[in-house]
Amino acid sequence: MNINETLKSAFQSLVSNKIRSSLTMLGIIIGISSVIMISMIGKGSQQSITGDLKDVMDRTVTISVQSDDEVLSKKDYITKDDLEEISKINGIEGITPDIASRGGVMLNEKRKFSKITGTNENGLYVNGYDLLYGREFTEEEVEKADRVVLIDDVYAMKRFGRIDVVGEELKIDVGGGKSYNFIIVGIFENPMKSLLSTLGGREMYFPFLPYTTFQKYVNDTQISQIKFKINDINQKDSIADKVVSYLEKSHNKKDIYEIGSSSSPLDSFNNILSTVSLLLTSVAAISLLVGGIGVMNIMLVTVTERTREIGIRKAIGAKNKDILTQFLIESVTLTLVGGLLGIVLGYSISTIVGNIMNIQPILSIWMLMLAVFVSGGIGVIFGTFPAKKAAELNPIDALRHE
Repeated sequence: MNINETLKSAFQSLVSNKIRSSLTMLGIIIGISSVIMISMIGKGSQQSITGDLKDVMDRTVTISVQSDDEVLSKKDYITKDDLEEISKINGIEGITPDIASRGGVMLNEKRKFSKITGTNENGLYVNGYDLLYGREFTEEEVEKADRVVLIDDVYAMKRFGRIDVVGEELKIDVGGGKSYNFIIVGIFENPMKSLLSTLGGREMYFPFLPYTTFQKYVNDTQISQIKFKINDINQKDSIADKVVSYLEKSHNKKDIYEIGSSSSPLDSFNNILSTVSLLLTSVAAISLLVGGIGVMNIMLVTVTERTREIGIRKAIGAKNKDILTQFLIESVTLTLVGGLLGIVLGYSISTIVGNIMNIQPILSIWMLMLAVFVSGGIGVIFGTFPAKKAAELNPIDALRHE
């Protein structure tokens, strides 16, 4: 059997029935384009959200005071003097306490959940947050426990209708029925902004207070966790060990100062995003099943329409496998063309959506290859039954068919 002639015949069949072929391919086009679009947007969003965080986390070390075996006393916790001494260790660029509590900020006369964090004058720098307006805390404000606050740009826009609100007062509910007014001294970029836009804008706000102010007005807690940024990622482990050694010697206590894993939260976040993307892709792939059923239906119609042709081919010597191959090739051609059109459509839509969402969609070569493979596979799976039915036609009955 001449494969080239069969391919030529398959394309002629598609062209001669343009409307029917287009409608048949529509399910494949929609399915493949949906899978490509979700994959590209998902990977682009994931890169946009975690790309900047990775560099920050790689250079940031967290050390916590923890013990499962005994009750810790006040002298076991990290002190202001510890912060000053640790900051002198070679390779550390900045250090800050990292204490936090649930709280609330007002928005449209309603209390909105927020994570209130206590830091020092290095808080934004160590956490990798970009300052947009104003300034960070001063050493004097930290020393005096002044009622000053740093807020994120997403909350500033929703609360005040503009981002630059330096100098405005902000009431913060610190729990227990207590609330205080704080002066806004700086606005930073919300670290979850990319995720908020991707997931539809769930509200997450991050007011920063001087840690001394936090201890005075929010929660009189000890410093149980610190963060510091290093200038050389290759020295990360050795510097972290030096800090732990200093704390153990300074407090005469061992095995309670633990080095946190900076990659673990990021890995967990990546896993969540990958799972969500995979789930959405699976849902979109259901339309491929619908498209495959459409292909099977149209191929059965084609077999009925070309029954006499099949009888003539068999009469002049065509074998069952030749007829089977012919119709399988036509089915695969139909789905492959639909798949390629779906890839083009999915890429185009992803580019447009990416521009709107301000992210860069990513097309994986493996996803591209999988889309082509799945398109061809659908043609084989759903085209086998019609092709087998055509191959098993009795040539005499086929020739008599009107």
